[in-house]
Amino acid sequence: MNTLEISGTLDADLHVFEDRPDLVRQPTERIRLDKEATSEAIDLFVCRTPDQLVSSCYLVVDLESRRLMVNQSYDNVGYWFPRARPKLTDDDFTLSSTPIPIEGPHVIIGGPIDSVWYHWLVSWCARFYIVRQLRPDLFEDPAVRFMVCTEARNQFRETALAVGIPEDRITWVTHDNDYLVQDAIVVTFPDQRYLYPEVVRGIAATLKANLAADIEPGRRRIFASRQSFTTPKRRVANWAAIQPVLEAFGFEVVELGQLSARDQIAMFSQAQFVLGVHGSDLANLIFCEPGAIALVIENERNLYHGLSASLDILSGIVGVDYHCMIAEEAIDPDADYSHFPTLHNRDVIIDPDGLRDRLIALGCQPVVAAV
Repeated sequence: MNTLEISGTLDADLHVFEDRPDLVRQPTERIRLDKEATSEAIDLFVCRTPDQLVSSCYLVVDLESRRLMVNQSYDNVGYWFPRARPKLTDDDFTLSSTPIPIEGPHVIIGGPIDSVWYHWLVSWCARFYIVRQLRPDLFEDPAVRFMVCTEARNQFRETALAVGIPEDRITWVTHDNDYLVQDAIVVTFPDQRYLYPEVVRGIAATLKANLAADIEPGRRRIFASRQSFTTPKRRVANWAAIQPVLEAFGFEVVELGQLSARDQIAMFSQAQFVLGVHGSDLANLIFCEPGAIALVIENERNLYHGLSASLDILSGIVGVDYHCMIAEEAIDPDADYSHFPTLHNRDVIIDPDGLRDRLIALGCQPVVAAV
C-alpha cells in the first residue's frame, strides 16, 4: 500500500454519517462525570460505510469526506497521547499513513491503549453491547468480523469473547499500525467524560450472564489493594496501620489486576462491602448486586475537581450505595507534581481509627475482637 498524505477537518461521527442510508440510531441518556452530574439525551449509532482509515488511538478518518472523527477515541487525545500519528489542531488534521488493507466487513471496536480496565469496560467493550442492541444481525452474520485492540487480547480477551463472538471472528489490531477498512461498521464511542446508564447496565449484565451466571449471592467484604505497584499509584502509605482494621472487619485483601475477568466479576457479584482507594479496579462495582455498599478512599482534590464522580455515578447506575472517605496524601519532596499523572497517583494515608468508625457507621461490624 502506498503512503497516503491526508489532510482535512475534524468533526463528530454523527455529522459525518447522518445522511448515510445504513445509519441506525437510538436515543439514550448520558451523565457527565463532574460534580453537577448533568444528564442529557444523545443518540447511539451503528453505521456500515466504505473506506474508513483507522489510525492510532483508533481515531477514524472518513476518506471520502476527509473528516477525522475526534469523538471516536478519548477526549483531548492529542494531549494525553502526544505520539498519536494524526496531527491535530483545533479544527484540522494532517496524517501521513501507510495503512494495512482490511478486507471484508469489520466492526471497529478498538481498545484502551492505556490498558485501563475501567476504560475498557465502559467505553470500548461497551461497543459490543451497542452493536448487539442496534444491529443484532451483525452478530449473527459469520462474515462480519470485529477489529479489537491487541492490548485487549493480552489483558481482556475473556470479556471480548464473553459478549458472544467466537475468537475466529476477531481481527486483533495494534495501535502501532493504521488500517484501511474497506467495508467498515462504525459504532458510537462512549466518551470517557460521561457514563451511559443503559450501556453500563447492559454490558454488566452481558458479562455476568456469560462469566458468572452460576455464582450464588454472597456477603463478601473486599478490599481492592494497590500495594503491588512499585511506584506511587494511590497505594496506602501507612499499610501496616490499616491491615489490622481490615482483618478485624473480615475484608479480603485482593489485587484485582492479578485475577481473571471471570474471578473479578464473580467476586464482586458476591460482595456486600467494597472498600478501596479511587482507581480503575473499582469499575468492578458494576457487577455488584443492588444494595451492596462501596466506601471509596478519595483525596480532597478529586472531590473538588469532580474526579470522584466517576465511581459515585457508576455506583448509582447499578444500585450500589456509594460513600467516600477523605484521606491525606503522601507527598514525595523529590517528585515533579507539575505533571497530572504524578499528582493524581500520590499514595494516601488513611486514619485507621477514622476508617474503623466509618465502617461501623455504614453497618459493617467487626468479625473479630475490636482493634
